Amino acid sequence: MKKLVFFLLVVLMSMQAFAQHNAGNNGKILMIASNPSVSKTTGWPIGVWYAELTHPYWVFNEAGYTVDIASLNGGEIIFDGFSDPEDESKYAAFDYISLGFKKDPNKMALTKNTLKLSSVNPNDYKAIFVCGGQGPMYTMYKNPEILKFFSDFYQTGKPAAAICHGTSILLDTKLSNGKYLVAGKKWTGFANSEENYADAYVGKKIQPFRIEDEARKMPNSKFEVAHMFEAYAVRDGNLITGQQQNSGAKAAELVLQALEDDKKRYPTYVLVHGAWADESAWGFVRNDLAKNANVVVVNLPAHGADNTYGVGIGLKNYVKTVSDAINKINGKVILVGHSMGGMVISQVAENLPNKIDKLVYVSAFLPKNGESLNSIVNTVTQGKTPDFFKFNQEYSLLSIKKEAIPQVVCADCPDFMKDVLVKYHRAEPVQGFNDVVKLGVNFNKVPKYYISTKNDNAVPFALQQKMIKDNGTVKKVFEMETSHLPFVVKPQEFLNLLTSIK
Repeated sequence: MKKLVFFLLVVLMSMQAFAQHNAGNNGKILMIASNPSVSKTTGWPIGVWYAELTHPYWVFNEAGYTVDIASLNGGEIIFDGFSDPEDESKYAAFDYISLGFKKDPNKMALTKNTLKLSSVNPNDYKAIFVCGGQGPMYTMYKNPEILKFFSDFYQTGKPAAAICHGTSILLDTKLSNGKYLVAGKKWTGFANSEENYADAYVGKKIQPFRIEDEARKMPNSKFEVAHMFEAYAVRDGNLITGQQQNSGAKAAELVLQALEDDKKRYPTYVLVHGAWADESAWGFVRNDLAKNANVVVVNLPAHGADNTYGVGIGLKNYVKTVSDAINKINGKVILVGHSMGGMVISQVAENLPNKIDKLVYVSAFLPKNGESLNSIVNTVTQGKTPDFFKFNQEYSLLSIKKEAIPQVVCADCPDFMKDVLVKYHRAEPVQGFNDVVKLGVNFNKVPKYYISTKNDNAVPFALQQKMIKDNGTVKKVFEMETSHLPFVVKPQEFLNLLTSIK
C-alpha cells in the first residue's frame, strides 16, 4: 500500500459544502403579489394577505424550490392589516408561519424589492402562483399585463396557480383562441359566505364585487366552493386555485403534485462529484441548471456529511449509490461525473445502459476496461508520490496537506472558495483509487462528451486529451480556460456548454 501512487491530478475533485445542501435543487417558482393600493370602499391601504404569500412560500421552500416574488410594478409590497399576526385586531395572531417570516430580515427583504413582472423571464420558472389579499381586486382585476402573463404561462402546460382574491384575474383571462381560460375547468376562489362574514366582522362592505357572483355568470362555469374558511384547493390539469387564506398551503401542495407530474417535460441530470468533495460541489450551477431540468445531486458514501467510515469504501459502493438514485427516476438520465466521478459514471453506464441517455465527463477520468484510477495515474507519474499527500497509519485513507489544496485544486478560484476547500477537506478512502472498472459493449454504446479544463493542475489537460484519444468514442469535446473546477470559476459558461449537449 505504501507504494500507492497518485498524481496531483487525483487531488481533483471539487469542493465541500459552500452551498446549502439541496436548497433550490428542484428549480424556481414565481409568486406574484399585489402592489400597494387603497380600497375605494373602505379607504384602507391594501396589498397582499400574509398567509397567502408566506404559507405557499414555506411549502415551496421546504420542497427544495427557489422562490422569487414579483409584482406588476416591482418594488415594495405591503400586507393587509388584518393578516398581520401582530395587528392589534389579533385576527391572524395564530399565524406563526407569517410571524416567523415577518421576523426574518432576509425574508422581509424580498418584499421590499419585488421583481417587476415585465422584467421576468417566464422560462426561468417551473410554476407561477398568484397570491390573494385585498389588493388584487384593484391592481390585478382586468389588468391586461397580468392576464396575458398568466394565460401565456398556463398555455405552456406548466402549473399556474391563483388563490383567494388573486383568482379575480381568472374572470377575464382568455386563451389564445379567445376562450376563457377557466371555461369547463373546475376552480375556486373567495366565497360569498366568506365575503358575508368579512363584511359583518368589520361592519361595512369590503369588496367592490364578489368573485363567486361573477364566476357563476361565466359560460360553462364550474366554479365551486367548500365550507366557509375551510382549507380548500382545486387542481384541474395544470390550473390550481385556492379558496382563501387558509388554502395557501393546500394550493401549494397541489402545485408540487403538478410539478411532479410535469417532470417528464425536462431532461434529468444526475451529477456525481469527485474525491475530497460532496454533493455541494455543484452548488454554483445546480440551481440554475434546475430552472429547465430535473437535477439530482448524488452524495457518495464516506464523503461530506455522510458519516460512513471511509476505510474499505470503494468503487462498488459509489456505483451502487449512483445506480440507486438513477433507478428511482423515470426514463433516461444525463449522467455527469467530475474527476474521480468519471470512474463511477463509466461503471454505472456499463451496468445500466438503458437508463443512460449520455455521459458527460468534466475534467474527469475516462477509463478503459480493467483500469483503476491509480493505474491511469501511474502511466504518467513513473511511481512518484507527490509530497503533499498524507496517509493515515494503515494507508487506507488519504489527505492532502492543507497548504497545497488551493493551488492544486483551484488556483483561479476566489479566495473565499480556497478557504472553503481547505476548511472542509476530509480524508479520502484509498480503496476507490485501486478498484478497477469492468467495461464492455454496453459502455462503448453510450454517447460520451467531455468538458476539458486547459489550466488544470489536478487532472492535466494533456492527460485529459490522452484519455479521450484512447477511448475513441467521445462524440464531442469542449474546452474551458479554467482550473479543475470549471463550474466554480466560470459557472455560466459551464452551464451553456452542458445544456448545449443534445
